[in-house]
Amino acid sequence: MRKKNWFVSLLASMLVLAILMFFILSVYNLIEIRRLGRKFEDLEKRFLSELNSPRMKMIEELLAPNSILSHYITAYEYFKKATVDLEKIFSELYDDPTTGYIRVFIIGNDPVWVTIRKGDTVIFSRDLKPGLSPYRFFYYKEPKVKTSYDITIPRDASLVVGVPNRVFLLVFGVGTSHHPTKIVQVTRSRIENIARDLNLYIPR
Repeated sequence: MRKKNWFVSLLASMLVLAILMFFILSVYNLIEIRRLGRKFEDLEKRFLSELNSPRMKMIEELLAPNSILSHYITAYEYFKKATVDLEKIFSELYDDPTTGYIRVFIIGNDPVWVTIRKGDTVIFSRDLKPGLSPYRFFYYKEPKVKTSYDITIPRDASLVVGVPNRVFLLVFGVGTSHHPTKIVQVTRSRIENIARDLNLYIPR
């Protein structure tokens, strides 16, 4: 009988202890939740204060559609494109008769891949659109004023084209300016030696 009463007392004590622990944890969790709530409120106030600060207003003004920064980006893009166009225009206007160079003309409706290389070194390689390419490939002497459209190539460089018969080479020989001395249709996919195969005049 005593053992039974002792066991019941033990169970009752454990139940009371469990209830007490549950109550303590509940109170702790409630306090922690309130503390986190106050912390969150403080963060929210700080965030709203930062949003309303002069610095944030200045950033907002800078990022606005018609802001100074927006105008600056627009102007930068415009002048970046304008610089390329000016280089192209200057390259077309300036022609030194003491040099010799080649231009590429593509016929048809689709671009043609053109590669110029010397051995394993690729000097130029890209798709060229139909019409007269803006690039000038100087096989004799570099131009005195060089733009990004002016490319110096070895006279014995090789030429590879993606679609033969659609590529014409306009040779602006030494001693002439603004008009080609010879026009050559590329009828095969590879020219091994530009100066030799095109019979270019090279002053000695």
